[in-house]
Amino acid sequence: MQTLTILGGGSAYTPGLLQALIAHAGELPLTTVRLYDTDADHLAIVARLTRALAQQAGVFKVEVAPTLEAAIAGADLVLNSTRPGGLAARRIDETLPLEFGLPGQETVGPGGFFFALRSVPEALRVAAVMQALAPDAILLNYTNPSNIVTQALADRGGIRVIGLCDQSDEDLLALCHALGRPARYTFCCNGLNHATWYSDVLIDGVPLASISATLAPPDDYDDEHKLRFALSLALARDHAGYWPNSYLPYYLYPQAFVAHAEQHGPRSDVVAASLDKYYAHFEAEGRRPRPQLKFFRGSAGFGDLAVTVIRALASSTPHELVLNLPNLGATAAFAHDTVVETRVRVSRAGIERMVAPRLPTSFYGLAKQLERYQRLSAKAAAGGDSQARVAALAANPLVGKPLLASRMLSLASECYGGWLEAAP
Repeated sequence: MQTLTILGGGSAYTPGLLQALIAHAGELPLTTVRLYDTDADHLAIVARLTRALAQQAGVFKVEVAPTLEAAIAGADLVLNSTRPGGLAARRIDETLPLEFGLPGQETVGPGGFFFALRSVPEALRVAAVMQALAPDAILLNYTNPSNIVTQALADRGGIRVIGLCDQSDEDLLALCHALGRPARYTFCCNGLNHATWYSDVLIDGVPLASISATLAPPDDYDDEHKLRFALSLALARDHAGYWPNSYLPYYLYPQAFVAHAEQHGPRSDVVAASLDKYYAHFEAEGRRPRPQLKFFRGSAGFGDLAVTVIRALASSTPHELVLNLPNLGATAAFAHDTVVETRVRVSRAGIERMVAPRLPTSFYGLAKQLERYQRLSAKAAAGGDSQARVAALAANPLVGKPLLASRMLSLASECYGGWLEAAP
């Protein structure tokens, strides 16, 4: 496990990932980290920074690959953190559904479906190159929507794939902060990515019991995250012993998010402004800025999770992690080959599924709807025809009707242009 390739290496998240890799370099057998990105300008900025960080620490070397094939050839690990279409396409993800009175979000709902139509074909191209040039490598997928992309990769076969998402840690950390407790927690989970339930939660060794009606979200949360926290709290009170993934409220309280977007605008505008400041500051100062921008709140979590998985894969001692993987008997709630998000044990010997807890009874109906949507979307995005796309989008619980799905896809073909591959 000597060579790690980072696809999307020009991202503002990459320096945080490299810092996490450097911090744990003694536990990792890495000798080379390769960066590849289609955005040459941002890649050059990030490469200069990360090379300097690695050289100063005296650890692995950082290379820039000129092509996807050169980036993947002979790699041991490939981290896919790309965003096809960039923030311009994300803005459409977050605004197009609002035209139909539905929440605009980049992973759940129609926005997530349109993101999948861009992400899945690219991920499958990566898988094909890996199978040809790095057949023993492991693909760590951090590209969203993680459940659909990882499902499409698992359905394809031919390579080993692990889906990553740090949302469970973000949700539990938020709960610790809201309760005024140290950031020490354990939990179990079951569900699909961004539609999971946490149970058997211990906060600093204390079971999560009755929850105060006045529990407030963390102070540094923006308005959208505060709304998600408040609605998660309402769901937790109705499901004793459980805490929901903070994306689940999009499916259960959609109009609250429509109203929020109408008042505050799309989140992508905030992200774009933050990124502009990040790169401009680095270019001006010649060093990594330390921005106090809410956008960067999750960047350390991404680096920590990816490095934690890499450390686990290199360790003789099993690490318990929450990952997105084919079910393979972890839970009876979903089909054997459906990609689920649940706790597993990871070591260099392999990945062992742990028995997942039961889902809340009231959630089973929505869980089956979301499973069907995930499976249909993975197939449609991998090369399905226009009818398959309509059927998949209509299966999304927020859409529900083929006629509405057809109208949304028609508008999408106008708005996204070349960012969406044409259906056969």
